Amino acid sequence: MSMFLRWLYGKSGFVASNVLVMIILHGNSRQFWPKIPVLSLRDESVFEHCRLLFNTLLLVTLGQLALRRLTDSRRLPRVCTLIALPLALPLLIAFGQRVLRLQGRAGETYNLALVPLLPIGAAALEDGLVARVDKRKH
Repeated sequence: MSMFLRWLYGKSGFVASNVLVMIILHGNSRQFWPKIPVLSLRDESVFEHCRLLFNTLLLVTLGQLALRRLTDSRRLPRVCTLIALPLALPLLIAFGQRVLRLQGRAGETYNLALVPLLPIGAAALEDGLVARVDKRKH
């Protein structure tokens, strides 16, 4: 367990920035601040939430690139993560709605729990892809 906590601590900046950007972009659709048409949600559909997740990951990635925090070895795995995670979101939402049959407050709690869990999943997927590429090199 302590190994996981150490790993998570190392990813805390990535996770926190994703959560913050996601809140800002989702709030952007709810008119908490001036609307950015390309990034804000048009409605609350599953597709729009996939787009929100993609935009969130993309903005954080662009920020990391601008700050030179994304190494060359992580660029291709990040692109794969940018594609895979938004594609997996409908499955996660369907799992909560159809398999777990969550409705009302329980459904909202499940969806809210995905906000920090999705960046953690993105970091884990990216690390797994980086490890796989490194293993092939050696």
